[in-house]
Amino acid sequence: MLVEPIMLWLWHKMGGSINEVLCTLSVFACVFLPVFLLVKRIIYIKNLPPGPWGMPIWGYLPFMKSPTHLHFHELAKKYGKIFSVTIGSGLTVVISDYRIIRDAFKREEFSGRPRTDFMSILDGYGIINTEGALWEDQRRFLHKNLRSFGMSNMSREKTKMNEKIMHEVEMFLNRVESKRGAPTDISSYLALSISNVICKLTMSVRFHLNDPRFERFMKLIDEGFKLFACLASVNYIPLFRHLPWFHDIRNRISQNRAEMAEFHQNIIDDHKDKFKKDSINDITDAYIHEIRQAENEGRELFQGKDKDRQMQQILGDLFSAGMETVKTTLKWAELFMVLNPEMAREVQDELDRVVTRSRLPTLEDLPNLPITEATILEVLRRSNLVPLGTPHATTRDVELDGYKIPAGTTVIPLLYSVHMDTELWDDPEAFRPNRFLAEDGKVRKPNYFIPFGVGKRMCMGEVLARMELFLFFSCMMHNFNLTLPKSAPLPSLRGNVGITISPEPFEVCFLKRPLQTNVMAYMANNAEASTPIRNIGSH
Repeated sequence: MLVEPIMLWLWHKMGGSINEVLCTLSVFACVFLPVFLLVKRIIYIKNLPPGPWGMPIWGYLPFMKSPTHLHFHELAKKYGKIFSVTIGSGLTVVISDYRIIRDAFKREEFSGRPRTDFMSILDGYGIINTEGALWEDQRRFLHKNLRSFGMSNMSREKTKMNEKIMHEVEMFLNRVESKRGAPTDISSYLALSISNVICKLTMSVRFHLNDPRFERFMKLIDEGFKLFACLASVNYIPLFRHLPWFHDIRNRISQNRAEMAEFHQNIIDDHKDKFKKDSINDITDAYIHEIRQAENEGRELFQGKDKDRQMQQILGDLFSAGMETVKTTLKWAELFMVLNPEMAREVQDELDRVVTRSRLPTLEDLPNLPITEATILEVLRRSNLVPLGTPHATTRDVELDGYKIPAGTTVIPLLYSVHMDTELWDDPEAFRPNRFLAEDGKVRKPNYFIPFGVGKRMCMGEVLARMELFLFFSCMMHNFNLTLPKSAPLPSLRGNVGITISPEPFEVCFLKRPLQTNVMAYMANNAEASTPIRNIGSH
């Protein structure tokens, strides 16, 4: 806006010589423009949360240490509860204070997702990595339908969900019992049982152990997680996109996603063929009903996106988000019980007293089992399953805690620091379930306990996850004494850092606790061989 008046003024001052004007402007640009940009940069940095300096192009990336959550935890001690760090070409703000996390994530401006190659591959489909109007629509739709299929506090719906989960719990108990106390890693048993809970809820399908379709499905999920992890560096250093290995990874991801899409499309097609509008049995049925209703009303759905692709990605999102986290939490619970046998006995004593030995625990028992529930909560806190939470992004320029954060900034809730804060938790390294018990013996959940996140984008599957964790854990402890194999070293609490923090592989001996005859007969009658599997077409 000021260029034209300045040029006219210089033109008159210099007698109309264009060469002199251009020369003067060049000197002005060389001297004052860098000063202007430097001042602008200083003001920009001054308004940001404090944080470490980085290098040109690379930012702070060369100084990052592994594991990231522990490194950020140390940076938070130095720079404060909210700090900024430039990783490659992108700005990241890390929050380690639960109050600031709650304040930020309840606001619309923090409801975005970081712009990554992962998002570009998904092309805006699904729900986990979408934002804006499509995310809002899908969130409302899924909340409504998940409640109707049992994820609510209404007794009738809770009973339906209890039955779905308990069937898989019984299959799990039978598989573990079949090992007759031999050292066993139950990871594959848990993966199958929890997957079947999600599959029944979303698509009325369940798998048998060693089913080749299930083995291939799980391999694709695991492969997909690893391939997307390989893309992480590209999100920070865009130049890597021009390297040969990047194109190889992209091609492998495309192949992985094509096979996953085919798997889900077979299920969708099978549902379309058998669909009855007065018999909505799962999430896939609910989507088909919504699509056909919208078509009849001439209403746009999914913001104009391809309907089948959206359903494929929704099914993938629900499965990938729900299976790994619950399975890994139960493995941590198993580990903590082995390492804390006195605590395990307290849980078992409570179960024997409240539930008795004549039946298995149900969701109706949960309010009367505070020690059991507190133990699960402490597992969630101490395991720090997702230490960096789920990254958010600012959708516009915003102010937080006195700092100005630009649009497009990645925002990380450092849940590890929240759950290991010595100001909030006494001796946070210790495993102490009684920290979740009030003086009257009832369960107390402080508002700084946020393993499932907070705000607009908190985990939609929290209710289902809590149901699964309670039923699998309580029934496992009700049925078995857990001991380490003879001469086996104590398993480490360090964990393997990936999509989640998972325990290092370990085996446990599950020794059968005596049950009364009627519950043993009930479980025998629910043997896996008697359970039909839905035909999902040609796959």
